[in-house]
Amino acid sequence: MEDSEIMVKYEKLGCHISNEGACFTIYATQAYAMVLEVYKDAYQTTPLMKQIIERNQESHYFSVYVPCIKTGMYYVWRIMNEDYSYSPAIMDPYAKGVIYFQGEWRNLVVGEQQYMQLKPHIPWKETIIYELHVGHFTKIDESIPKEERGTFKGLIKKIPYLKELGVTTLEMLPIFKWYAHTLKNRSPYTGELLADIWGYNTLAFFALDERYSVEKTSEGSLREFKLFLEAAHRSGLEVILDVVYNHSGEGGEGGVMIHFKYLAPEVYYKYSEHGQYLNCSGTGNTLNTNHPIVKKLIKDSLIYWASEIGVDGFRFDLASILGQDEKGRWLRESLLNEIATDPILSKVKLITEGWDVKGSYDVGRMPAPFCEWSDYFRDTIRKFVKGDQGIVPSVSDCMLGKEIYFTDSRKGKDQTIHFIAAHDGFTMWDLVSYNQKHNEANGENNRDGHNANYSYNWGAEGDTEDANVIRARQKAMRNLLCLLFLSKGTPMLLMGDEFARTQKGNNNAFCQDNELVWVDWKKSIENEALLCFTRKLINYRKTLDYFKNEEAYTISWHGIHQKQPDLSYYSRSIACFIEGRESLFFIVNNYYEPLKFELPIISGKWECLINTAYFSEEKAEDIKSTFFEVEAYSVCLFRVVHEVMTKV
Repeated sequence: MEDSEIMVKYEKLGCHISNEGACFTIYATQAYAMVLEVYKDAYQTTPLMKQIIERNQESHYFSVYVPCIKTGMYYVWRIMNEDYSYSPAIMDPYAKGVIYFQGEWRNLVVGEQQYMQLKPHIPWKETIIYELHVGHFTKIDESIPKEERGTFKGLIKKIPYLKELGVTTLEMLPIFKWYAHTLKNRSPYTGELLADIWGYNTLAFFALDERYSVEKTSEGSLREFKLFLEAAHRSGLEVILDVVYNHSGEGGEGGVMIHFKYLAPEVYYKYSEHGQYLNCSGTGNTLNTNHPIVKKLIKDSLIYWASEIGVDGFRFDLASILGQDEKGRWLRESLLNEIATDPILSKVKLITEGWDVKGSYDVGRMPAPFCEWSDYFRDTIRKFVKGDQGIVPSVSDCMLGKEIYFTDSRKGKDQTIHFIAAHDGFTMWDLVSYNQKHNEANGENNRDGHNANYSYNWGAEGDTEDANVIRARQKAMRNLLCLLFLSKGTPMLLMGDEFARTQKGNNNAFCQDNELVWVDWKKSIENEALLCFTRKLINYRKTLDYFKNEEAYTISWHGIHQKQPDLSYYSRSIACFIEGRESLFFIVNNYYEPLKFELPIISGKWECLINTAYFSEEKAEDIKSTFFEVEAYSVCLFRVVHEVMTKV
């Protein structure tokens, strides 16, 4: 009988506790027998019990019921070979907490639970995403007790700031237990072995990494994350987890052995025709996401975090891999479709990064209800603000959120995730401060990271005291923010971009855990004008009727004259008339000289809500002329004000 045919019998892999005891189940094709050891706590040296479990004759499942098991105990799995030798301790792929003690992986016993608190359930058209790294966000925030910096508890104290900023949804870089040394780079300055700090080499798909909790234990990290999640939900904030199901932290040939390589490597991983690990992820291996066992692991993990822990959604790293067959070809029906139709998972927010490292590009192919990262928006807007020509038609598509063609007709503009900067790449301030990447600190002689950044330094590379360069950069920042928040689609802001956070030109800072990447909160005071501007933009995004009721508006394109948009190669400006019950006129002039634009004839009068030519916070300005001169490299937003007739 095939393993997939009897999966129902062993539906619950891992450890599942009841009032009388617990059932332990693990899947392994490489084991003659399995040995289970149970410990009273994480650091006990002598097990409470030890049992040899023979394989079920009709499958590769090893299962045993053990009485008197309680939450907080730990267990260890080992493979027994035919010569009765043992493997090292193996991490249970279903463990909901893991520690590494005296060279052994120990797995936490956790009782089942159900998240009972109400979730915000924010509609996509009202969603504003804020991407952050838990450790970097509060690491040097002096308003937070030192022991809580870089932790979930520290993040709780920043909820009022995030609410005031106006974002609705936090997207957190990976927080699952990961392996930090898949790559073996060393600092060129200190010789120190660099570690993966972003967390994209996941080991445990049900367990948190304890580095983000004050109490550095499996139990402590789970408690603190729940406290954070509950606090976020009480404040009306959603929490999305960045998850990595395309590969594991075991790496490829010569990589570490933690679980899958011991238990069933031919099941969990994809191999080339020469018997080598396929490397579609760039980290040495690729999970075999078409095998029933691997599909079950991924879906069980997602359901655990959504139902038992209570998160609001997931962003899937290199999601193309989840939609491919063993040869890397796109599948019409795949794990992505199973997630999209699952009765639980289809109800949470789902976001994909629609490509992989080997070159597959599948943006637009993801089934509903998946939303998709738009690298097209990112690159187009960067190029335009940088000063490139020939892309005004593409800019207009991006402004309307229609730059992606979705093969699933059920999807609309809200399923497009717009961003200018993300964790992987330049910060927004670095986009306007550096022409080249500066990744020397990563130990690869500046070979790593993207070369196509579409950035422009406005006259000086990096830090400068030139007032003209600084003003140009500030204006470019305001332009980027305007095009992000005033375009249709779901916007995502990278942490600290609201007040010009910098990584000194490092566009691949995955291995940096220092002042280079920690959010410098002093900049929120130094750049208060930009922070206030960002808050204002987000407020417009949330309150302008156009973003709530697009169907009630008509869109027309214009140039310096009405109904005459210049879509030629040399054009660097465009105007958009959004006509309806709250009409708007949006002008983008990226030409090197001021341009005078004709304003549409309306029944009321125009007021200027935003003019990025100003370098400080401005008030709305009434317009008394039918023309308005827009400064070079500037963006303006106008709104119709209808005069109210009063009775005498």
